Amino acid sequence: MQGANLKYRRDMGMLGVFFIVVNGLIGAGIFGLPEALYAAVGTFSPWLLLIGGLLVMTIVICFAELTKLTDKSGGPQRYVSDAFGPYPGFIVGWNFFAARLISQGANVLVLVAYAAALFPILNDGIAKVIVIIALLSTITFINVIGIKRAVTVLGTLTVLKLLPLLVLMLFGIYHASVHGSVELPKFSAVEGVALAALYAFVGFENATIPAGETKNPQRSMPHALVLGLAIVTLFYFGLQWAYSYSSIAGSGSEAPLTSLAGEYGGNIGSLLIAGTIVISVLANLTAGHTSASRMPPALADDGLLPTWFGKVSRWGTPANSIIFFGAGAILISLWDDFLALAAVSTLARLIAYIGSIIALPSLRQRAGKSRFNTTIVLTAPIALILSLWAMLQTNVTHWQTLGGVALVGTALFVIARIKQHHLCYDEG
Repeated sequence: MQGANLKYRRDMGMLGVFFIVVNGLIGAGIFGLPEALYAAVGTFSPWLLLIGGLLVMTIVICFAELTKLTDKSGGPQRYVSDAFGPYPGFIVGWNFFAARLISQGANVLVLVAYAAALFPILNDGIAKVIVIIALLSTITFINVIGIKRAVTVLGTLTVLKLLPLLVLMLFGIYHASVHGSVELPKFSAVEGVALAALYAFVGFENATIPAGETKNPQRSMPHALVLGLAIVTLFYFGLQWAYSYSSIAGSGSEAPLTSLAGEYGGNIGSLLIAGTIVISVLANLTAGHTSASRMPPALADDGLLPTWFGKVSRWGTPANSIIFFGAGAILISLWDDFLALAAVSTLARLIAYIGSIIALPSLRQRAGKSRFNTTIVLTAPIALILSLWAMLQTNVTHWQTLGGVALVGTALFVIARIKQHHLCYDEG
């Protein structure tokens, strides 16, 4: 699995990987989650998020071990393909890419909806369409002219969104009520919101995809993955603690963190958090584009998609794939009946988790290492059980949709393989 792909420029360091991890995890979900968790399990809710973070850390540690074994792009696609062959790897990679494309279209609508609360003109009509096209086109352009530039923008957005949340968290904890103890909820209550809490930690795997454009990925990626999840978990814990012990906990607020900021900072505080939500989703969109648009080139480099997807720009980036992803996200975001498909994104990720974790022993053996070490023995079983449990919470419609995506991908796979076969035959 060693050997760098020299066609891409390695302009992203550990900090860039860290930014993708953090922004892959923190989107819009955490801004609406605190009240739902408190309503279900009360003051145990911060601890539920902490437990969720620790459980997901087992998956992250497995991915950290996987990133030590390759310096090529693809992430889950790369791991599954190298362990089990081209087609299983292709299906994992293609489904992940298609689901992330759908999610990108959904997230830009979320961003515009939050922005419309500040600027009502964006509620509908031509202004909404213009903003969607402008946002996704700008993110696409930034990614085309270099991953280093994309990381710079992502770093700025990360600071702008984390600082207000940090201030709100610290202020809320300082003013939190200290009366009462943590009450352990009934198991049925925990079971009802456990999946929602778990989904708050989905998205870290995006950072593993652009390994081919990362400096020394076998060293920088493992550290960034573990550090990123740890910091986000502490953020989640602190924000949930601040909310759960505030005077508005249990009020039924649909925008709990905005309400919490309003409680302490009035209208200015509410507006600040509303703006932070917009920035947070924008950062999530940027991170998603930077990572997911690198999946088709990884497939093309392996002869699993047409070589068009792997064409490199003068900036050392896979420009065609980046533009394809941006154009696809724009088309999906302008389609009214697609939002139900967004849940497929989580299912595709869970399949990628399971395939990658199962691939780990085989890939270690191919790299000349023992199939198992203490880290894998301790974390892999928990990671697999957690992923399988979450996957079982999906429904038949999600599987049918993902199956349809896989069929479309299979057609492209067959076309690419036939062309590759003819090319090899002609050269021979």
